[in-house]
Amino acid sequence: MKKLLYILIIASFASCDYVENPIPEQSAMDWSLYPEDTAVTPYPWPTWTSNTNTEQNILLEDYTGHTCIACPAAAVIAKQIESSNNGRVIVSSIHASDNGNFQFVQLPEFVTDFQTTAGTAYANEIPLFGFNPAGTINRNSGSPLFNSHWFLSGDWVTEVNSYLSSASLKVNLQVKCNHYPQTNGLFVHTETEFTSNQTGDYNLIIYLIRDTVIAPQKYSSYIDHHYHHHAVLSDNINGTWGTFIKTDALAGDKFYNDFTYHLTDPSVDSTFDINNLSLITYVCERNTYEVLQVIKTKLVP
Repeated sequence: MKKLLYILIIASFASCDYVENPIPEQSAMDWSLYPEDTAVTPYPWPTWTSNTNTEQNILLEDYTGHTCIACPAAAVIAKQIESSNNGRVIVSSIHASDNGNFQFVQLPEFVTDFQTTAGTAYANEIPLFGFNPAGTINRNSGSPLFNSHWFLSGDWVTEVNSYLSSASLKVNLQVKCNHYPQTNGLFVHTETEFTSNQTGDYNLIIYLIRDTVIAPQKYSSYIDHHYHHHAVLSDNINGTWGTFIKTDALAGDKFYNDFTYHLTDPSVDSTFDINNLSLITYVCERNTYEVLQVIKTKLVP
């Protein structure tokens, strides 16, 4: 996928210096993706209002593969957890492992390459990846599996419930988007607000998700040629480890970031129809990998 990516860190503000509608430097954006003449039709920058959310959400990353016979059962568990928690658990299906055994294209059946640069990097960098299926729960460490970040699917419900019962909000996020089908251009705007003091190095990462992709999936004794792959990580809007936000943030710190991204033409690949796309946006501590907050944004509400 050819991608155009331009990133601009707009500003950092303490709560007493809050700017409701910061205006970035327009030269940092890829204006070829904006189909209008900005001198005639100014770009519609978002207006930010106070974020009243009080709940920390959970990112459940399901590491899967289209030739992994145990992975469909894990995907069912992930979807059940997601649907039963009123939007507080967000699933991303990542086709990756540390060796790619279950993810490679295998002709003639498995022709869809679901692998991403970011997914492969996570499977190799986050320590002690074992096998598919495996999952991370806000990339929390302490799994019974080698005291690692990786949880077996049978442990996902227990770990998610435990995390939800003790979760406390540390970061709030807001995301606003503009899509221009004439150019397949996506403009993404984010607000990151720390709600408590945090020590560490914090990055903002944005996943491009295809909500459903119908493609073959292997089971133990057959191949489902019409399998619905759910919440498929398809690319990262702002790179594998995203955009650096702050070291040692203070409660009330706010940061504004803007990105442009060239979407795959849906006439070439219909799974990239705008109605089938979402963003998963999260803040993580870069050294421990822990996810502090995550939200999901449908590109067509």
